[in-house]
Amino acid sequence: MMRPGPQRRDLGRRTSRSRSGRIRFQTVLTGLLLAAAAAPLQAVDDRVDEAAETAADRGRQQPNVMDLGSNFDANVFDRRTSGFVLQARLPGRVVIRGGVVELGPGEPEESPTLARARQQGEARLERVDRLCRLSEAQRLALHLALESDIRRVAEEVDATRDTYRGLSVNISEPDGRQVWQRFQQDVQQCRRLLQDLFGTGSLFAAALASTLDADQFRQLEAETAAKRSFRWRAIVADIMLKFDDSLGLTAAQHAALEAVLLAHEPALRIDDTPRQPNAHAEQMLVLLVLSQSDQTLLRETVSERQWRSLTMLMNQGKAMKSWLEQQNLLEPAGQNR
Repeated sequence: MMRPGPQRRDLGRRTSRSRSGRIRFQTVLTGLLLAAAAAPLQAVDDRVDEAAETAADRGRQQPNVMDLGSNFDANVFDRRTSGFVLQARLPGRVVIRGGVVELGPGEPEESPTLARARQQGEARLERVDRLCRLSEAQRLALHLALESDIRRVAEEVDATRDTYRGLSVNISEPDGRQVWQRFQQDVQQCRRLLQDLFGTGSLFAAALASTLDADQFRQLEAETAAKRSFRWRAIVADIMLKFDDSLGLTAAQHAALEAVLLAHEPALRIDDTPRQPNAHAEQMLVLLVLSQSDQTLLRETVSERQWRSLTMLMNQGKAMKSWLEQQNLLEPAGQNR
């Protein structure tokens, strides 16, 4: 066998070095290309991080600035809201939590008061129609009364809403706090207007009395009373379980207090507008009803220790009376439907 000569061995070494050099060159070139591609991405990431930091800095610089327009919409038009909520502003959109009205960028803005009130009115009218089987003439008369009430209230609510659109205040400043307090009062007033839209004194209430015949009216009253009693029994049953734990009631004491509560049924609001459960408000209402019942009977039902605890609880309920009137839990005085 012939051994490779010196020239063949030199050629092999040159070839090996050439391949190694090409590999190193390709590796360096690949690294340069990756670095060049990553540079714009890194720049974008830096800009995103910088923008986020700038937004965060702005938030830290103005933590007490409130957008009154967005907060008005969130607190007046959300059907499920019972307390006061803080709402961040969404540019180009009327913010109404609960999905009543949602306007995207570029869409013509329609009064959210009209949309909210019409949904409420249609639900009320459908309930009456379902129970009383209205004729076309009756339905038309009630619909016209609803529309008149809606436009009357919408004009007042929208006038208040317009005063806060695009307005922001800093509640850390004295002037801002004054505006914020007045704003909250206006929100509560507008909520009450919408809640009592078809109550006593409305054209719809008057039209019901004059449009329905005697049988239809009795049927509506009976259904409302049954629905109210069912809801009150459910509330009492739930709260009495909590009283069992906190007061340590016996079976006889439980039955006695429950009988007192069921005998003093409040005028719960019965309508078809959805709302979030409010266990705290319901408990305060039960305590308020207890505080307005026969105190001598209650005192004789429980022990001295239980009476001290129950007295403190009832005082809490009495102190929350004005707050309860704002929670859309009870009908206004004189309104039964």
